[in-house]
Amino acid sequence: MNAPTFKQRRRMLRTLAGAGTAAAAASLLGPMAAATAWAADTPPASPLTIGLLRNPVSGLITLTEQKGWFKAAGVDISSILFAGAGGPKLIQAMGGGSVALGSVSATAALLALAANAISLRIVSISTDPAPAFALLAAPEIKSVADLRGTRVATTAGTGLQYFLVRALRKFGMGLADIAFVNLPVGDAQSAFLAKRVDAVIPSLNGRYYIEGLRKDTRVLFTHDDFTKPPGPTAPFEDYDVFVAPRSIVEASAPALRAFLAAYHGKGVPYLLDPATQSEAIAEITRYVNAEQKSPTDENAMRQQLLTSRFFDLAKAREIVASPGFRAGLDDQVHFLLETKQIAAPIPLDAVVRDLLAG
Repeated sequence: MNAPTFKQRRRMLRTLAGAGTAAAAASLLGPMAAATAWAADTPPASPLTIGLLRNPVSGLITLTEQKGWFKAAGVDISSILFAGAGGPKLIQAMGGGSVALGSVSATAALLALAANAISLRIVSISTDPAPAFALLAAPEIKSVADLRGTRVATTAGTGLQYFLVRALRKFGMGLADIAFVNLPVGDAQSAFLAKRVDAVIPSLNGRYYIEGLRKDTRVLFTHDDFTKPPGPTAPFEDYDVFVAPRSIVEASAPALRAFLAAYHGKGVPYLLDPATQSEAIAEITRYVNAEQKSPTDENAMRQQLLTSRFFDLAKAREIVASPGFRAGLDDQVHFLLETKQIAAPIPLDAVVRDLLAG
């Protein structure tokens, strides 16, 4: 309820006095005075700077902010956009103090922890994009085994690279068996479209963009192929996670909780509810095209959003608190050790900070 202005109060008093209803005036002005006092006593929303990447999570965060759900929860967000699959760049900005919270792949978070670049905490999961990952190749490449000696592009230190390495491993190969080309994901996609590389692990929306432009593209390997022979059949898991510096978690836990409550409790249900899903997808598509300058259409965005998995508050709580979530991080640490991407184990006991409990 908005408190009445000074002129509104005077008009009400004159009207009530003219009617000779002092008691009525008291009964009407009492709630107004209470509303005025409530407005004066309500603390301002806590500020929080969010790092955004070119992905659907950023669109959903922006949509949640535009709907006013963050402020209603008690947090006032500002954002910084990082180009490409820029998880490492976002984390670097956290180390410099310009970003308080961001969504990155679990791979990027673990690599940053292993490098002792910054003391990070995983505070929630933002999405599971892995079901939309794919290895795209030129038409003459008919299997993953055919990639030996070819140029394959994606961004190092991201879940996209982890996907590539795991796919190669199923066929007894590693990065040493290909000519790995480390590029920002947008540049990697452009290189594939221009036929300067033979295969690519694109971003989520980049996959559908490439398939629409280069009609001879072969979808060589997908998320579902991990559970099929040959080689190991363990499923591929690589959540995108919300991370924050330990200092922010300790100093600004209420603001982080408010952000997560609005994201999981309002934004995600708005996307998943059949009654609002089409509107949500249309709004996110407009955001991506207008703000991120990353061209896509609504059908491609729908594929991307609905292939990925998003989690409401109850499901996010369940996953983060589950032994399986911790086991998945442990498995990835072991894999990074085996492939010599990190030099020593990462102590994970203090890394996951559950801010969703309660």
